[in-house]
Amino acid sequence: MRKTAYRMMTILLAMTLLCGTAFAAGEIYVNNAQGKLSGSLEDAYAVGGSGTARIGSSTAYAMTATGLQTVGGSVQPVPASGTVIRVGLFFGSSVKSEAVLDLTNGDSFLAGYYDEDRNFVEIGPINAPRVNVVPDRNAEIRHGVTGAYHIRLNKSYASFNDAAADAANNGGFPAYLNGKLAVMIGSYSSADEAQTALNEKGLDASVFSGSSRSVSVLRANTEQVIFLFDCGSTYALTLSPVSEEKAITQCGDYSYFGDFQFARLTGEDLTVVNYIELEDYTKGVLPNEMASDWPLEALKAQAVVARTYALANLNKFRSYGFDLSNDTSSQVYRGLRSATEKTDRAVTETAGELVRYEGQLCTVYYFAADGGATEDSENVWTESAVPYLRGVKDPYEADIEFYCKSWRLTVPKDEVGDIDVVYTPIGNVLSVTVNGKTYSKDNVRTFLRNLGASYTSRHFTVSESGDNYVIQGGGYGHNLGMSQWGAYSMAEKHGMTYDQIIKFYFTGATVG
Repeated sequence: MRKTAYRMMTILLAMTLLCGTAFAAGEIYVNNAQGKLSGSLEDAYAVGGSGTARIGSSTAYAMTATGLQTVGGSVQPVPASGTVIRVGLFFGSSVKSEAVLDLTNGDSFLAGYYDEDRNFVEIGPINAPRVNVVPDRNAEIRHGVTGAYHIRLNKSYASFNDAAADAANNGGFPAYLNGKLAVMIGSYSSADEAQTALNEKGLDASVFSGSSRSVSVLRANTEQVIFLFDCGSTYALTLSPVSEEKAITQCGDYSYFGDFQFARLTGEDLTVVNYIELEDYTKGVLPNEMASDWPLEALKAQAVVARTYALANLNKFRSYGFDLSNDTSSQVYRGLRSATEKTDRAVTETAGELVRYEGQLCTVYYFAADGGATEDSENVWTESAVPYLRGVKDPYEADIEFYCKSWRLTVPKDEVGDIDVVYTPIGNVLSVTVNGKTYSKDNVRTFLRNLGASYTSRHFTVSESGDNYVIQGGGYGHNLGMSQWGAYSMAEKHGMTYDQIIKFYFTGATVG
């Protein structure tokens, strides 16, 4: 009897794990449809003759009379909490000729660099709460000038403290050059000028000029160099703030947690990157992608999706040396700006949770509103069908009022010519052909922008009214993935939870 019961439980549990569509998504059944396990799959345990195992681990288990057996497939081990994300703050056309760091709750920084495994390697302390970072070159700066030539003492140092002490005795500053510590004196505009100063000082030293990647740290509001870093293209200078509390540092217009890297990628100005722990990054994204006064469950859904997006897009900007930009090319990230107790709570209460499909991390997308239906991935950006990015009819946006719920354009026919529209099976626009020019997939929104539309989505119709075309639509965005206004309605009007919201918009996905 006992063996038979175990075998039945094994068969039924295996059917549940392998044929999840037989019952409601996200529910776990034992023996029959009435015997539900409470809680999520992550918190369920399989019990067998030789012990127990947590089902929510990387391997799925079934219960058997002789012990626990694996049930095919595995969960992708994706790092979450604790992962360091690299966010570009200033890059491309926004690189800085001079960057200011202002530590608001501490008095010093640690100079160092991040290695290939994203581990911070400390070099030594910089005892100043506010510093300016500049390329090591001849240049006019806010409070003076900098020179690319220095006097280097002909000595080696076993520790940063030794170098710093000798620098203080000689009126110079410590330097880190390709793994070796050195002491430099002065900042001169030419080798001749540096040599003249060296002759006057009578030191055992030589004239030095760094590579095109060399970076100087200055005492704030001065031209005084207090540290120099030059590891060529191998490593870039990172300043890590030191505070008894969680360090908060202002860089540019915003304040941030985390560390700051400065790289001269082209040998000119500075690309500035914020190295930030994933959960803090998510807190910096959430209030800038969704209003902080929205329902908590909608904010939680956004937090999980934003966190998943970050991990799914590591190294997206590899050529710049970081993972994600701080703008709409990735996710809008503004550090501590706009964060509230409520938005932080949404991140904390979903910490480490990700959107997965059959155990694998999902590549997720979101947008403002769909106007009535989201769209299949292959009809938006991707070449192939992504199983969890299936278009769904969205009834929820209709229950609320918002700025882009519906919109209308009236366009004279003689201004645009003939228009031919092809629709997807779910009712969005797949392509628009205007006088022989075709706009396909997400480029359909370019057609709307060319007509002067304030809001663009894939959900609209084109009809004729006399000498005019009438374009009637709703929503704002690419229609792929999660509608933010739909999430608002689901939470506010229907009392739905964040995981229910995510599972609605990402077909067959799980949260965990």
